[in-house]
Amino acid sequence: MLFATLQRRAVDSIKRHALVMSLRSPRAQTGILTEYLWGEEGAESSALQKTAAAEATPPWLGKLIGRQLEDEARHAQLLKTRLAALGAPTDLGPPPVLAKAKLWWLERACAPYQYVFSAGPIVVMLAVAAQLESTGVRVFGRHLSVLEEHAADDPLAETVRSILADEKRHAKSCAAAVEKLVHTHELDALAELRERIAQVDRAFGITIALGYWVLVASRALRDRAGGAS
Repeated sequence: MLFATLQRRAVDSIKRHALVMSLRSPRAQTGILTEYLWGEEGAESSALQKTAAAEATPPWLGKLIGRQLEDEARHAQLLKTRLAALGAPTDLGPPPVLAKAKLWWLERACAPYQYVFSAGPIVVMLAVAAQLESTGVRVFGRHLSVLEEHAADDPLAETVRSILADEKRHAKSCAAAVEKLVHTHELDALAELRERIAQVDRAFGITIALGYWVLVASRALRDRAGGAS
């Protein structure tokens, strides 16, 4: 637990520094917002869409996922509007390499649990979605904190604040839905599954944070050099 705590602090510190560097760099902001867009239109939406498409999806869960997918689409449009204001392309390009690798490892880690639960693979898909939404809460919460401290009048602050509010609700809803689907005798297996998912998330934490910092720093440097010329 101590190592996990230290790792979370290191990731938070690295990414906060990168966010501060990005404040005066349109290129850096574009890179960050593009990654957010991929998360909203790619990773998170994919996990929810797979859950919605599962044969055993009960009506109450289908409605919940439908509302969340509508929120994700709204988030994507907010991000595209900001990207357009920065003069950046708004089409969804290929996923970041590290993010793609992380999703691949998540699938491998969860594979043994696909048919452990009586509700079927839907439990695994929802557990992954809950983790991704929880990660989104940390990401957007950190960004909002930096904006409020260093650039409270930046129009991006309201966008991030709106997305963060939805992400908090989504994380709670997905976690609650998982617990509603799992029987008492399956709780130990659920705890194991969640820990596996969390381990993959932690394993990529420092690597992704360093890659994030390098991306932001290189783009901020290019903008600074361009301004000086």
